[in-house]
Amino acid sequence: MSFSDRSGGISRRRVIFNFSEVVPENERDPMLPEKIEGELAVVIRHLLTRFSDQDEARLLLHEQQKSEEALAIKREGDSLVDFCGYLMSSVMCDGLLVGNAEIIPFSPRRYLYHAYLAYMRAHGFSKPVTLTRFGADMPGAMAEYGREYMKRKTKHGLRSNVTLTEESEDWMPSCAPLKNDGDKN
Repeated sequence: MSFSDRSGGISRRRVIFNFSEVVPENERDPMLPEKIEGELAVVIRHLLTRFSDQDEARLLLHEQQKSEEALAIKREGDSLVDFCGYLMSSVMCDGLLVGNAEIIPFSPRRYLYHAYLAYMRAHGFSKPVTLTRFGADMPGAMAEYGREYMKRKTKHGLRSNVTLTEESEDWMPSCAPLKNDGDKN
């Protein structure tokens, strides 16, 4: 099940166990749930003993929350957090214009929201967030990388402090070069 809560409550408490190897049907233990249930008390007792010092436990948890592994899991579970991995931030609002879905022509190298929509299409996600939700969720998603998201109003629209990284070219739509009448190709 995939879900996200950008208020931080779920991502702090969620534990994901990745079982990448599939056990063949004939080798599966039908009593596994009962066996695990029988061991829960031992596991909890071990954790309480191991982390009896609350300050140490809090420090270790904080380190884990800020780790590359935790960020990779967040990127995998939240497309907006992953999208923000393709952005660089500046201390000034000198980056992409925020834009909206109705601006024509579609310009993902000029408008941040268009870039997000291009990212979503390229990765096969069919339900992008609305512009309003995008604007509300961007600060939290950028904070996952230790970066601040800012925007300011200009005569051309809202200007952000973010630009696309070179890695974004992997999913950015490209245009075929225009043929010149003099070209022999």
